[in-house]
Amino acid sequence: MSNVQCAQCNNKPACNADTFFESQLFCWEKDFKEWTATKGKRVCKKGLCFVGINKGEKVQGCGKCSDKPNLSKCFNCSQPLCNDETKLSQIKCYKLATNQRPNARKTKACHPSYDSCYIARDIFWRTEQNCGKCPTIYENCTKCNHTDLCNEDSLLPVSTTAITKAVDLVSSTTTSDSTKKDPTTIIKGTTHRFSPGSTARINKNENNMLALTVLTLIIHFIF
Repeated sequence: MSNVQCAQCNNKPACNADTFFESQLFCWEKDFKEWTATKGKRVCKKGLCFVGINKGEKVQGCGKCSDKPNLSKCFNCSQPLCNDETKLSQIKCYKLATNQRPNARKTKACHPSYDSCYIARDIFWRTEQNCGKCPTIYENCTKCNHTDLCNEDSLLPVSTTAITKAVDLVSSTTTSDSTKKDPTTIIKGTTHRFSPGSTARINKNENNMLALTVLTLIIHFIF
């Protein structure tokens, strides 16, 4: 009988009717180290089921939240199998990756273990938005707490200085490539040496065009 739900009675003949079983309090049960919740096998004698968050993991069972001091979030209820994760508050955040266009931004209901949202911008000031705390890879990032969709673009506005830095970064990269020296080449059958200067100038112009294209894309993705 260890693998089935069971309720016991002995107060009157034929007490084990369906109505008796349906009136008993069973809870969802999930330990910290378990992947999924299962229906409790025994009646919850404490009169309350709980669902909570322990170190980022969902836990469920029979008992009072006040008896679970290690839980960061907790909810009590007294109906059979009432303690599912939907009972915990869930913050909503905007979700966008840096390689997506701004109009691809979506609204996301975060896992109950999160109570904050963030907005970050990479070195080109492209935007990333999601649930949780600021990732350590970003220097430019702001977090907001306890309010749905708080990670708006206005929380971390793009400044003129930021765009200038992005332009300088692209320009310095292309300039570095264009200033590399090529060896002088002797044209076979002649006494003339072929100077790479003209090729370097062509490459420089091409790199400048590339920098302009990249800058245009950056501005397009930001705005």
